[in-house]
Amino acid sequence: MTGPLREAAVVLPGEDAVVPGALDPWLTDQAARDVVEEASEVLGRNVVPWWRDRLNLCDPVAAALAAVVTGVAGARSLVAQGLQPVAYAGHGVGEYAALVAAGALRLDQVVALVDWRAEMLTHAPRPCCAGMAAVVGPGASEVARRVVADVGATGSLTVASVDAPAQVVLSGGCDELARARTAVTAAGLDLVRLPGRVACHGPLVESVAARLAAPLADLDWSVPAVPVLPNVDGRPTRDPDQLARGLRRHLTSPVQWEATSRALVEAGARCVVEVGAVPTLGPLIRQVHPDLPVQLAGGPGLPAPATRPEPVLTGPAPTRGER
Repeated sequence: MTGPLREAAVVLPGEDAVVPGALDPWLTDQAARDVVEEASEVLGRNVVPWWRDRLNLCDPVAAALAAVVTGVAGARSLVAQGLQPVAYAGHGVGEYAALVAAGALRLDQVVALVDWRAEMLTHAPRPCCAGMAAVVGPGASEVARRVVADVGATGSLTVASVDAPAQVVLSGGCDELARARTAVTAAGLDLVRLPGRVACHGPLVESVAARLAAPLADLDWSVPAVPVLPNVDGRPTRDPDQLARGLRRHLTSPVQWEATSRALVEAGARCVVEVGAVPTLGPLIRQVHPDLPVQLAGGPGLPAPATRPEPVLTGPAPTRGER
């Protein structure tokens, strides 16, 4: 194994990066198969054929579970192959996978919790009433905060995720997002609606977060083998109490992915390995660290250096009428 891969941070994307059959390449590895078999036992069904079907992955419950299980399976496979991560981080529901991969939480408890969490989110305002949209372009953070102050002063519009210097995601009602589009366009940037997304990381899911309090309190925490960077602040820690506090705030607090990208290097990372079938977090990290090697791992074996893709959204590509 080369030197830089001994100083790698592992990052795990959320449900936006899920694609049909993403688990299949990992199934040749025993460590990954063990994860898949345990998840299937917890859920009472074989998850492999379930997540091969593109239509099934339109269900947010299936997508959230697939993101977590694929992330953990991939991370454990890479560690079994000899990768020695210096830190873990996950975007959105990917944080649950990062906590399991690092050893802070048990897989069975997290699979059950993510299943229930996703079901509860179906009771949040539906995408026809509320959702998420990305402000894209230079100075996105400043524009997004100004728009929230002007448009969302008396409503639910909020910054949901600070992904990178040129991408910030807003969460709010559809009427507010429509007014935000006008303001963002006037500022010379683009607002891209993320289809089918629940308005997470803001006040519209506070009732869901309240119902999650009890199962979150029942989790069995351990000191992880390496630091995890929580979404709420991007600060690496191995303190289970601090990680638990971050997870309790996770659903209603903004995802601080730009801060996480900066902190990965401060945590000792000399390269980043993203577990996934498509580059999702790597392009965002490169907006912060243009020269940091980012490698994509879509199956067993230590990844080869990846080419440098252009920055992309962390969500699915907008379809006609979504801009």
